[in-house]
Amino acid sequence: MRLGDDVDPGWRDALTAWARSHGLEVTDGDATLAITTDPGQVVNAAWVHSPFAGVEHLAPALPDDVLLTRTTGTMPGRIAEYVLTWVLAERWQVARYLAQSTTATWDASKPPASPDRRTAVVVGTGAMGAAIAGTLATLGYRVVGLSRTGRPARAFDAVLPLAQAFDATSPEPTTSRAPSPTEQVFDTAQADVLVLALPHTPQTDGLITPGLLRAFERVHLVNIGRGSAVRTATLLDALDSGRVRHATLDVVEREPLEASSPLWRRPDVTITPHVSGLTLPSDVVAGLDAALTAIRAGARPESAVARDRGY
Repeated sequence: MRLGDDVDPGWRDALTAWARSHGLEVTDGDATLAITTDPGQVVNAAWVHSPFAGVEHLAPALPDDVLLTRTTGTMPGRIAEYVLTWVLAERWQVARYLAQSTTATWDASKPPASPDRRTAVVVGTGAMGAAIAGTLATLGYRVVGLSRTGRPARAFDAVLPLAQAFDATSPEPTTSRAPSPTEQVFDTAQADVLVLALPHTPQTDGLITPGLLRAFERVHLVNIGRGSAVRTATLLDALDSGRVRHATLDVVEREPLEASSPLWRRPDVTITPHVSGLTLPSDVVAGLDAALTAIRAGARPESAVARDRGY
C-alpha cells in the first residue's frame, strides 16, 4: 500500500495500522493499492482509494482497468444534519435574532412561521441525497428527488429524471409533453427548499441553469455538493428576481471564496467554508475495510466508482 503525499498527516498512523493488520506492506514506491486524490501519486496501482467522496480529479485520469473506490462513511448523516440546521435557521430567522441580541433590540413584530409549502426538492439521490431526504421528511416535508435516471430511491416520496422535469436548454420548464401521474403532483412553485447534492462531473457542471431556477418561487436553496453545479451569476440573478429567497452555500465555484465576491455582502446568502461533510479517518478505514473484504471475496466493492458517471 502507498499513501499519497496529499493524505492528511494525522491520518497516516491509522491507515498504516489498518494496512499492517491486513497483511499489507506500506511502501513509498509501486504498490497494488494507492490511497490518494492525486493521479500523480498512483504509481502503477491496480486499486486506488480516494480518502474523500469526491473523485473528480481521479476518475478521468486513471486507466479503465484501475479499480477506483471512494470514502463515504458517516458523511451522509453529517451532511443531513447540516441541511437540517440551516433549513431551521432560515425558517426561524436565527440571523435576525442574533443581530437583535447584539443591539439589545426586542422586536417580535415578524415572528417565525411554519412554511405553508411542504415540498422539498433534492437534486441528487445517492447516499447524500437519501440522508437529506430522510431528515427533511422528519420536518413534515414531502421530498421529491431529481436524478439522471429518475429511478426510485430510498427515502424519497418521488424521483423524477432531471432531463424530463426541466429542459436544460430552455428558459422554462418543459411543457411539450403530457406529465406522468407522478409529475402531475409535483409543482416546483410549491417547493420551499431546494437542496443540491451533486458530485462534480462534466454532466453536472453548470447543470442548475437559469431556466431551472425560474421554475421555483421564493425557494431556499442549499448547496452541499459542488459549487460548479450552479454559476454564481445564475444564483445572483435568481436571488435578485426572488426565485431564490435565500441561498445557503457550503460550496462555491472557486474555493476559498474571494473576499471581493458579492455573495459575502448579501443578507440573503449564508456562506460556510465547505464543512458540511468533513471526512473522518475512521470513515477512510471503514471504507477500505469493506472494499478489501469485497475484493478478497471476488466481488465488486459497493464504493467502486462508475467511471462513465464519475461517482
